[in-house]
Amino acid sequence: MSSTPAPSYGSHVPAVARAVRALECLASLQQPASLSALSRAIGVGPSSLLAILNTLRGLGLVSRSARDGRYLPGPGLVALGTAAAQRLEPLQTFDLLAAELVDRLGETVLLWIQQGDGLAMAAAREGSQPLRYVPSLGLRLPGTGWVSNTRDGIVEGELEPGVWVLAAPLDERALLAVVGPALRLKGPAGAEARDALRLVAGGERAWAGSGPIEPSELDAFLSQALVASLSYLSDDGYPASVPLWYDWDGKAFWLVPSPAAEWAEHVRRNPRVSLSISESTAPLRRVLARGPIAAVEDPDASQWRSVEGRLAARYARLDAAQLLEGRSGQPRVLLRLIPQQLIAWRGLLRPGPSPLANLRQA
Repeated sequence: MSSTPAPSYGSHVPAVARAVRALECLASLQQPASLSALSRAIGVGPSSLLAILNTLRGLGLVSRSARDGRYLPGPGLVALGTAAAQRLEPLQTFDLLAAELVDRLGETVLLWIQQGDGLAMAAAREGSQPLRYVPSLGLRLPGTGWVSNTRDGIVEGELEPGVWVLAAPLDERALLAVVGPALRLKGPAGAEARDALRLVAGGERAWAGSGPIEPSELDAFLSQALVASLSYLSDDGYPASVPLWYDWDGKAFWLVPSPAAEWAEHVRRNPRVSLSISESTAPLRRVLARGPIAAVEDPDASQWRSVEGRLAARYARLDAAQLLEGRSGQPRVLLRLIPQQLIAWRGLLRPGPSPLANLRQA
């Protein structure tokens, strides 16, 4: 008999692996989970799991309901995920690419990111077909076994019974995938979807060159979870800037300062500001807005709640009610910037993708 040697402690720390499994399980669940349910789901004893969860709670990565003792992802985990997403280059262009594919095909579009020996779903745009694939949170793919064919830059195979996936690499670690019923995507029936995916993911579309951004693309670009940089004049005469979340309604930028935000006092005294938003990956779009910023009268705080809710959903993937409950006693200041000048530009070539080398056929 032969056995596979256990990994060394230097390459695999069991306690860390169990903590990660607990976090992954909490992130994938639709509702808070009890200790016993988590214990069964990840195969870790209740006493060991309780110690892990208490440690994660102390770090802000896990929260526990005071009402029923159930566990859910904590604000620290949300912040880590948001920070990671902002640095994950494929996410910067996924929304735009996925929107085009859904418009063309009506099928669900997924973004897969390489994680360990497999792939983890990082983003999804649900299709518009009456019969369509609806992905579940935490969806994963093994690195091998599911690929049935690779041709002309398209990888395809069965995701689950009756569900077919067509995928093309965006870079060496990410796949853009079209997922739907096998009867529409497998074999000759999927020719149109393969062509559309190859066109969008392969860089053959008109990304090249520089020029102004059209209004429809501007709105799509500004709807991403990009961080804006607000530039203003401080009291000592020096220019200053601060990174901010923003909401764009097609005509104006909406900002919500935190209670102790020093910049809010500076712009109140001198409202002439500029706001810049850019992406670090091709097509390298950037927006610069200039104009006076002003506080908005909102007696019942309804508009403030609406803006805060959209910010919570887009940047932190939080339920709006959850965020607003935590800010119930804070001042409700809402600022609006209607640009007097707005420059929206794109430039340089969109680089072609590199194939994922570790995907193999069954």
